Amino acid sequence: MLLNNQGISCKIFLDKCQSFLRISISRTKRMSERREFFEVAIDFSQLEIHARSSDSTMRWASAIELGQLDTEEAISLLWSLTTDSDENVRDAAKLGLNQSNQQLVGKVLAVKWTVEPNTNREDSDQQVVKHVPWKVRPLEAPSTENSWAVDAAVLNIIQTEGPVTGARLFRLYANAVYLNASGKFSKSKIEGAIYRLERRNLVSHIQDYGNGEIEYWTLYGTGTPEVFVREQGQRKLGEIPITEVIGRLRIELQDEFDSASQNKRFEALMKVYSIKQAELHILGDIFAKEWSTLLTF
Repeated sequence: MLLNNQGISCKIFLDKCQSFLRISISRTKRMSERREFFEVAIDFSQLEIHARSSDSTMRWASAIELGQLDTEEAISLLWSLTTDSDENVRDAAKLGLNQSNQQLVGKVLAVKWTVEPNTNREDSDQQVVKHVPWKVRPLEAPSTENSWAVDAAVLNIIQTEGPVTGARLFRLYANAVYLNASGKFSKSKIEGAIYRLERRNLVSHIQDYGNGEIEYWTLYGTGTPEVFVREQGQRKLGEIPITEVIGRLRIELQDEFDSASQNKRFEALMKVYSIKQAELHILGDIFAKEWSTLLTF
């Protein structure tokens, strides 16, 4: 009887091991597919499979990547994703269409595009437009296993908010990971994503302060303007790129900008960003770092 019971226990144990092995193989396969997602050379057929995946995060990442291809097939697939059940997928698809060649979009759709295009950034030096914030979506803490998702999120943030400071990018990513809670993660994973995207020529940066720290970089999509003047919106003052601040002052002071004294520029700065006297201590910290070049410009 004892041997019989031992045999049954052994069988149950083996069944559980086999079940665990099947799950592990399945998970390994999914992670392998995801890690390969943001390789430099991407098979469109694989992108198409990801775009129709039951995993909304895979569809979201696919929409981001499709927005970089600028082909008729990619645009057609992006259009289908604008009606996805997941809001984040829809937003990524619309953003991809906004940033695609509009003549090509028109050719594919053969009708007037009904998605609102982004503000024309070519005219951004002549006007101040609203700041469009990145919509936070739940993300896992960045790791080696989910580098594909880190790349997708970083690219999506830069597409949406660029030019964007490295400090704001880090904060937005942290908000997505921890939502309403507080916590810290390794910034090196985010830095790695930025370097990978730069190697793919999807992202570029400029730096006005610091010794190479990414927090002080201004990141933007390669081929898009380095300066885009917007309202402050949800950004902290120090999260507004210095190049954008200078552009805002140029619009405010017009022809007087070059000859304006530091005091006049400072008054204009206080006005355009509605800075109160009680907030001057905050400005002091920003002038010491992020906006230091404003004092010598």
